[in-house]
Amino acid sequence: MERRDAWQVVAQAPGQRQILLWALVLSAAAIRHRVIFAPPQWQLLVPPADETAAREELAAYEAENRDWPPVPAADHTSLFLVERPVVIPVLGGLLALYAASGAWQQESLWFAKGAVDTTSILVQHQWWRVITALTLHADLLHLLGNVTIGGVLAYFLCRLTGSGFGWLLILLAGGLGNAINVLLRGSGDFESVGFSTAVFGTVGILTGLRTARLTSAQDVVVGAGGALSLLAVLGSEGKRTDLGAHLWGLAAGVLLGLVVARTGMLRWAVLPRWQLVAALVGLGVVAGSWWLALISG
Repeated sequence: MERRDAWQVVAQAPGQRQILLWALVLSAAAIRHRVIFAPPQWQLLVPPADETAAREELAAYEAENRDWPPVPAADHTSLFLVERPVVIPVLGGLLALYAASGAWQQESLWFAKGAVDTTSILVQHQWWRVITALTLHADLLHLLGNVTIGGVLAYFLCRLTGSGFGWLLILLAGGLGNAINVLLRGSGDFESVGFSTAVFGTVGILTGLRTARLTSAQDVVVGAGGALSLLAVLGSEGKRTDLGAHLWGLAAGVLLGLVVARTGMLRWAVLPRWQLVAALVGLGVVAGSWWLALISG
């Protein structure tokens, strides 16, 4: 059994912020590590077998960013997006929108403009609905279930990817899941709302990130089975929700997770400036989708 006291110090710094950033680099490379405080320094440790790989990853990260200017003292937002999972403000936004829109009502402008409606999307090309529908909920129970489960899953994902990039991936998985579901259903009388497609997208992203690091076919099957089991248990709750959207949200998330892991995208995504860019892109997509929805005839 591997002894924890035999782990090797690969980096140390007087401040926790720098150590946590280096720890995120190792997370992106799937290298085991732990952070400890050994006064007066914070230290980053790895198992002896991973010491060489860890030092190479950290050296590559520093080399890529050697000429970058230091983050200004006033720029706390982007560092916050890297170091601490930002979950509560996003979930609070969903709660605030529910307070404005209320439960599903046919005469409600919010649902008339923002719900997934296969005819409106395929015939009138209102594709923004695959995003706006993620922010609406049929009733309070539907909302609370998504906020509770989705918040926990988003927290763990953002710990791996940083908050800006993590939430952008969640949004993409949810939007893709809705889009695929609409294309497969075809035009007809079908409507749906809910963040649950993105929740299952989050499960898929986590599964894809983990699966990409596995070498055993048995481990891959177990990971996929766990994701499908969660879909079977939770994927059919609530009214005006759709098992197909949940399934395709899960599939889209797995694909995104695999792409991110296989391309090494997290190596640059953990940088504070790109976390901020990703967060702004995600906010822009949601705000732009609702703007298109509200101005549409």
